[in-house]
Amino acid sequence: MTIMAFKVGDKVGFLHEKGEGRVISIISAFKVRVELTEGLEIEVKMSELVAIKPIPLTNMPSSPKEPFPSSQPKPQSKGKPHSSDEIVIDLHAEKLDEHSYAMNNAQKLTLQLDHFQRALERALRGHAKKIVFIHGVGNGVLKQSIRYILNRYEGIEFSDASYQKYGHGATEVRIISRNKFRASF
Repeated sequence: MTIMAFKVGDKVGFLHEKGEGRVISIISAFKVRVELTEGLEIEVKMSELVAIKPIPLTNMPSSPKEPFPSSQPKPQSKGKPHSSDEIVIDLHAEKLDEHSYAMNNAQKLTLQLDHFQRALERALRGHAKKIVFIHGVGNGVLKQSIRYILNRYEGIEFSDASYQKYGHGATEVRIISRNKFRASF
């Protein structure tokens, strides 16, 4: 089993609990000391942490026309070729990396969140109006992490996606205003 390496200063979240903090020291190859946002310091196994990457929104162009990566084909639109009513992104680890079976849960979650953030940033810069992120049901860690990140943005709305189309395992993001995108930390 491969353990994710963290370094001092990394922002981290907990794999099976709510909360976040910053790595303040490396105790061993498998443990770190984390200062929680509340100011408490705790020792945590690296396998119980997930990296929280910053969301770079500075110098974001208003609408570059770069391709939108998706494991699903782009839906046919009746509007202009660059517009899209709905884009679907499947975040299941096995769809993102053929070697995901060899990853531990923290590695899979990091892979999924990285893909989610890249897809969201491209959608915000592009012409998408609605994006559906299929995260599955599982124990809810990915869904909770996605919604935590989405809460940082202005100009978007999100909710459970259509149950008829996706069941309980998808989140729909609607882009309301492109000129309001900035992280609201």
